[in-house]
Amino acid sequence: MAKQLVYRGQEPQGGRTVGVSSGHRGIERYHTPPHMLRAALETPTPDPREIALARTLGLPDLCVRVLLARGVDTPELVKGFLRPDLGSLHDPFAFKDMQKAVERIQVSLRNGDPILIHGDYDVDGISGTVLLHKFLKLLHCNSKPYIPARKDGYSFSAASVKAIKDGGFPLVISVDNGTNAIQPIAELQNSGIDVIITDHHGTTENVADAYAVLNPRLPDAGYPDPNLAGCGVAFKLIAAIAESLSGTMRHSSEFADFLIDAMGYIAMGTVADVAPLCGENRTLVFHGLRSLSLSRNPGIRALMDAAGLQHRGAGVEDIAFRIAPLINAAGRVAHANDAVDLLCSLSYTDAQKAAKVLEGHNEARRKVERQLQDEVLQLISGGTGPAVVLGQDNWHPGVLGIVAARVAESTAKPVLLLAFSGDIGRGSGRCTNGVNLRDALGECSELLEAHGGHAAAAGLEIKRENFPAFCKRFEEVCERLAPKEHPYRVDGMAEFDELEPQTIRRMEALGPFGNGHPRPRFVTHGVKIIGNPFVETRGQHLRIRVAKGPDIMPARVIRGSAHFETLRKNKGPWSIAYTPRISSRSEDGPVQIDIHDLAAGAAKPDSRPQRGRTNEHRNSR
Repeated sequence: MAKQLVYRGQEPQGGRTVGVSSGHRGIERYHTPPHMLRAALETPTPDPREIALARTLGLPDLCVRVLLARGVDTPELVKGFLRPDLGSLHDPFAFKDMQKAVERIQVSLRNGDPILIHGDYDVDGISGTVLLHKFLKLLHCNSKPYIPARKDGYSFSAASVKAIKDGGFPLVISVDNGTNAIQPIAELQNSGIDVIITDHHGTTENVADAYAVLNPRLPDAGYPDPNLAGCGVAFKLIAAIAESLSGTMRHSSEFADFLIDAMGYIAMGTVADVAPLCGENRTLVFHGLRSLSLSRNPGIRALMDAAGLQHRGAGVEDIAFRIAPLINAAGRVAHANDAVDLLCSLSYTDAQKAAKVLEGHNEARRKVERQLQDEVLQLISGGTGPAVVLGQDNWHPGVLGIVAARVAESTAKPVLLLAFSGDIGRGSGRCTNGVNLRDALGECSELLEAHGGHAAAAGLEIKRENFPAFCKRFEEVCERLAPKEHPYRVDGMAEFDELEPQTIRRMEALGPFGNGHPRPRFVTHGVKIIGNPFVETRGQHLRIRVAKGPDIMPARVIRGSAHFETLRKNKGPWSIAYTPRISSRSEDGPVQIDIHDLAAGAAKPDSRPQRGRTNEHRNSR
C-alpha cells in the first residue's frame, strides 16, 4: 500500500515560554502557557499553624509549610505521612468481587489446574504479571504468564483468545487490562473458561461480564482508593489469597523474600504508569523504593545494574528514566516476554544475559524514537490548531506513546499519533494541558473501534475511512475541554535565606515525589537578575543568577531560552515560582533553584509567619 499521511491540528515549533507544570512519568515536566509571561503570581497566605507545628515536630519551617499546603496539618498525620505503615492499607476484601475471586482461585489450587495470567505489555502490566506469577508459583500452582504482542493490540485480542483456548486453561487472571474486553471475555466465559479481571482503567462503556472484576475505578467496585495502578490491584488479590495461607507459609523465608520483591515490582509499575503518589500508592512506593535496594532477586539485581544503579537505591526519577525505559523497550521494539524472562530469572547469570537483551532493545528504541520525533516536529511546523493528530503508514507503533509525550510536552497540546496498517490505525495519545484524554476520546467514540486509558495517556483504534472526521471532531472536543487558565500550584512563600542545604535535604523526607505529589514549589517576590543569562548546551533552559537582598542563588529558567533577550534586558524586580534542589550529592550544597514561572513586578514584603524578629536566618551566599 502506498504511503499515506493524514494530519491536522499542527503546531509551530519555537515560541516556547516558561511556565505551566504538569506531572509526566512520575516527574515534573514544565510546559508553556499560550501567553508570554504571567502578569502576576499570587502570593499564598501565611498559615499561622506553621510555627507551632514546626516546634512540635522539630522540622524546618519550609518543610512544615509544604505539609500544611498539602493538607497534612496535625502531628499524627505528619508522622503517618513521613513513615507510611503497610498496616494502614485498606482491606483487600473491600472489593465487591474479591471473595468470589479468591474462592475461584482456591478451586484451581486444590484441583491442580493451570492458571494463565494475561498481562499488558507496559511496565505496570509486566510488573503485576510477574508478581502474581511468582506468588502462584510459591503455592505450587502451574501458572503461566502471557503478554500479548503489541501488534495484536491492547488487552484481549483474537490471538489472546486463541492462545487461552489452545492452552487448555480453565482460569485466566488479567493484570492491567480486561475491563472493556466485552466480546473476547464473553467468548471465553461461554467456552467454560472463567476470567478474573484485575485492572484500573476507567470506562465510559459497559464492563466485561467476567467471573469477577477487581477495578477500583468502577463506580460499584466498593474499594475506597481509586488510584491503584494495575500492579497494585494484582497485589490486593495476592493479599486476599494470602489471608488463607497457613502460618507456616506466611512466616517462611521464601514468603518474606517474595514480599520484599513485591514492593519493588509495585513501585516500578506504579511510578511508570504515572499513578498519583498519594493514599495507598504513596505507602506502596515508599516501601517499594527501599525494597529495590534490598532485594536479592537476581532479575531485580540485574535490572538495577543495567540501569546504572549498582551502588545506590532507586528513586522515582530512576524508575521513570532508567528502569522503566529498559522494561518498556522489549514491548516497543520486540516482545515484552523478554522483560518477563529477566524478572523471572532464577540466576544472576541468566538475568544478566536477559538484561543485555533489554539494553539492545532500548538502544534500538532510542534510534527509532529520534527518527519519528524529528519527523513529527517537522510535520507540525506552521500549524495552529488546538490539538496535534497525525497518522501514517510506516510509523513504528512501539514508540508512538513516547514521541506523543515529548510533543505534548513541547506544545502543551493534546497529541495523538497513529500507525496505520491496512484499514486500521492504532495509536497513543498524551496530554499535559488539562484536557482529559479519556473523556475526549469518549466523546468521539462512534468514530472509533476501541479506546481507553487515563486522563493524560490513552490509546485508540480507528478505521482509516473515519480518520479525517475523527480529526475534526477531536479538535472541536479539545478546544471545548481545554482549561481557560493553566493552574499553577505552589506550596507557599519562601525567602532565599530559608533555602539552606540541610533544609532542602530534609525536604526529601517528604517524598517520594511524582504525579499527584510533585516536588515542593515556592514563590519569592522582589528578585533581581545578576549579570547576563546564558543558554544551556541543549538549548532549552537558561542559566542565570538571581538575588534577593544579600542572598544570591544560581538558577535555571526551565524552557526559558525563548526569553533570553527579555531576561537580559529586564533585570527586575521579578516574582518567581520555583523548586529548590541540591545541585550535587554533597550534604553541604550548593542549592540551586529551577524557575518554572516568573512575572515582572515590584518587591513585596516577607509574608512568612512572623516570630517576633527579623532577619533571623539571613546569611549571604
